[in-house]
Amino acid sequence: MDISSSLAPLLVMLCAASFGLCIGWLLPRGRGLKRLQLRFLKGLHNFFADEEEYIHHKVEKIRKATRKK
Repeated sequence: MDISSSLAPLLVMLCAASFGLCIGWLLPRGRGLKRLQLRFLKGLHNFFADEEEYIHHKVEKIRKATRKK
């Protein structure tokens, strides 16, 4: 295996590692991370709570339609 055939994978690995290091360095830590996680989890909770209400509303609508017949 000569150097020309192993140079491309090494360069790709170096670029990927550098990119990962930069992204990891830019990510929030401490209070910022906690605040970001809380905001994300609150949004996720609200989404599923709204979905549950939507499904409940649809079930009630179907029950009313079937009772009338």
